Amino acid sequence: MNIPVTDCLSLLHRCSSLALATQSQALPGYPFVTVLPFALDAAHRPWLLMSELAEHCRNVRADGRVSVLLQQGGADVLQGERMTLVGDLQAMSPDADTLARLLRYCPAFADYLALGDFHFFCLQPKRLRFIGGFGRMGWVDASDWAVLPQLAVAQEQALLAALQPADATLQLLGLDVCGLDVLRDGVRQRLDFAAPANEATLLTTAQARLAAAA
Repeated sequence: MNIPVTDCLSLLHRCSSLALATQSQALPGYPFVTVLPFALDAAHRPWLLMSELAEHCRNVRADGRVSVLLQQGGADVLQGERMTLVGDLQAMSPDADTLARLLRYCPAFADYLALGDFHFFCLQPKRLRFIGGFGRMGWVDASDWAVLPQLAVAQEQALLAALQPADATLQLLGLDVCGLDVLRDGVRQRLDFAAPANEATLLTTAQARLAAAA
């Protein structure tokens, strides 16, 4: 089944944590799974912050081939959306703009960075398996992911500054051509656009979507 990449991005942006499966070094051949918070860069790649003392960090240092599970909450997990993203998790230092974005999405990262033994890892996707409920599933390649237009950091910051949510409980986190990421009463939400916007229409599209969410 052909799965639109925008459906995958919508689920990815709705989640703030994931289950990470690494290649166990203590028990070779067996997967080792843990749960971690994450934040996304402008290319929609998950960034994880890991302690060098953690078992999963030692595993990744030895073998960066991983998979992660992202899942929509709900009473019936088999009816909800979920996806498994397979790729390479690589140690990487974010530039200043990317770091600012990561901290905007996950302020707790700052406290962990202050401890000194936490380092960032970026997931480079290869393929993902999306399941949108019973009978709706398919694979999406990284090449489909990579063609999505990206906002320059300065452009995103200017657009966020120009947006004024009517709902005082709503905090803007980030913006891309497919939607807005917000916090409402401390809960992450994704406000998807009906279709990807272009540079000329992005501000008005975002304003209309915010108004509809108020």
